[in-house]
Amino acid sequence: MKQKLFSKPPKTVYFRKWSHRGYGVFQSQGKQIAIATMVMATSLTFETKTATAQVDSAINEQIYELDEVIVSGEQEPVAFSKIARIVTVINQKEIEAAPVSDLNELLEYAVSLDIKQRGQHGVQADIAMRGGTLDQTLVLLNGVNITDPQTGHHNLNLPLSLNSIDRIEILEGPASRMFGINAYNGAINIITNTKPGNTIKTEAKAGQYNFLEQNTSVNYKAGKTTHFFTAGHKKSDGYLPNEALNNTDFNTTNLFYHGKWKHNAHELALQTGYNTKAFGANSFYTPAYPDQFEATKTFFSSVRYSLKKKNIQLKPVIYYRKHHDRFELFRDTAPDWYNSHNYHMTDVAGGQLPVLFQTRYGNIAANLNIRYAHIYSNVLGKPMAGTKAVPGESATFNHQDERIHTGGHFTYTLDLEKLHFAAGLMTSYYNILNRIRTYPGLEVSYKLFRHFRVFSSYNEALRLPTFTDLYYSGPVNIGNPDLRPEESKTLEAGARYVNTVFSFQSAIYYRKGNNTIEWVKPVDAAEEAPWQTQNLTNTATRGVDFALKVHLNEFWEASPVSLINLNYAYTDINASGENVETKYVADNLKHKFTIRLKHKLYKNFRASWGIRYQDRNGSYNAYENGNYNTDVPFKPFWLVNLKISYKYNKWEFYSSISNLLDKSYYDIANIPQPGRWLIIGANFRINYK
Repeated sequence: MKQKLFSKPPKTVYFRKWSHRGYGVFQSQGKQIAIATMVMATSLTFETKTATAQVDSAINEQIYELDEVIVSGEQEPVAFSKIARIVTVINQKEIEAAPVSDLNELLEYAVSLDIKQRGQHGVQADIAMRGGTLDQTLVLLNGVNITDPQTGHHNLNLPLSLNSIDRIEILEGPASRMFGINAYNGAINIITNTKPGNTIKTEAKAGQYNFLEQNTSVNYKAGKTTHFFTAGHKKSDGYLPNEALNNTDFNTTNLFYHGKWKHNAHELALQTGYNTKAFGANSFYTPAYPDQFEATKTFFSSVRYSLKKKNIQLKPVIYYRKHHDRFELFRDTAPDWYNSHNYHMTDVAGGQLPVLFQTRYGNIAANLNIRYAHIYSNVLGKPMAGTKAVPGESATFNHQDERIHTGGHFTYTLDLEKLHFAAGLMTSYYNILNRIRTYPGLEVSYKLFRHFRVFSSYNEALRLPTFTDLYYSGPVNIGNPDLRPEESKTLEAGARYVNTVFSFQSAIYYRKGNNTIEWVKPVDAAEEAPWQTQNLTNTATRGVDFALKVHLNEFWEASPVSLINLNYAYTDINASGENVETKYVADNLKHKFTIRLKHKLYKNFRASWGIRYQDRNGSYNAYENGNYNTDVPFKPFWLVNLKISYKYNKWEFYSSISNLLDKSYYDIANIPQPGRWLIIGANFRINYK
């Protein structure tokens, strides 16, 4: 029998009404809608009117009421619809099908993200976006800021397993006007699965290097409340072949709860989580002492109240985060000069008061916020008059510091038939500098024809130094307590085309950084000389992002290939300082190209491919046989991941192979990444009453 090219008419989806549901981003109630899963430009505003369109009688029109993106973090509520900004939305179906085993690997396939992994399977990774450094990307959990004030190395210490995530929203470009401080190059919002319904999902994995992982999640609805609970644990003996140097083992545990109560115009949301990690930190901070070890504990909780009355919305939130970190430069045998491990304990508390006013002449959003950060340490901070015992350890803190940041975000938005306009600013008061600064932003997009928009924007941003930037002193690093916050100004322009089958988006940008915080040392210094933080005079970053996605099943239902996704990003950075060598700014990803492919194998067997090419700028001194040797450039490489799955009733069985071609590569100087790693697993999902 000859296969019909079209087994169903092509569909065009029209958006006639936005609904306002917490943390929602284009939920489709189980229907595959291309705009929900593609890279797209975004509108960080509320829709002000009903969108209308002429219906083509030759097209089978389907109308959906799609959820507005409500990212209740440090900004006014967010709707991804029209604006001059690129956002990658990774939904639950994509997460489940991806050939990855943890969040860090998944983020590797976003257009402009550079995930420099020190430890695999979520142990530790640095997030950089558009050529930025590890502290310049804001991380949110269900819209609440969870970034670490000590160091960006801990920003992904999340109390979640990958299958607990419903959706990830990655917003590119400076976003201080919407999210506040530290959204210097963009923001990542991780959203958990709190959809109504009663569901139990459990998963077990096993693989090479004695890898084991188990996690279970439960969704439960009772009356006006919904509850989501998840628990998980994973471990491995480490992946390096040399047992004497195989300091790459890990053991992690996650616990998380997210509950909601809703009645008419009122909603109350509570989330709380706990994460522990203990891992061999092989050469993490210096290859001279590879036998390093680190243990962290993270507790996080927030409460949000929402009130919606006519044209006014109010969503106050309070949050608290506590983080413990013990770092051992020598895990086993230490030399005589080594006196103590490093101990740190940070406390972060904050609150926000976002308010939205919707009028016939546009929307006005305001968000007042305060954030307090404190650290106890035996290394970071200012000397204490006395000492304080380290909880659970036979050691004491003798340093501390604190800071307070207050500010407000204000945005005016106007939507006309084809034109979208938004302008606003962030005000910032940092108690250390004792001054108020403002950071404006402006965005415009215009609909040239059906499905196609062009856009342009100008935004300024701010990032405060971390406690590590300010104070860390050790064998290879020296902090600088006189650091000033770094600032940037960014111009961006682009275009996008979107329909249910095909989506395309591209943008070019130029970012000028002032007082950029970087670890530097004189160009003529010995390799063993320590790095010290400094405000560089300026940095200039130019880049291009490109994304293409094709949903072939929307065009041809019987197509064996369901998804083709191609991304490319180019970044070029020029940094100026006074005859200094930089540690992080110069080793950005110059070229990044990714391919994701999903296709049918046979009946209920499916395959998902992830192919990634990286060409990193810069070079490093290779450490071999106890000495630093020749300067070695980062070598470009191709990585291939593959996942093959089989579904039967409520069961799914799969095999996942990362680094299928067994490539040797480095994300960070002198820290070898694992070769081929095979994992098999199964998950079981059941709905109950």
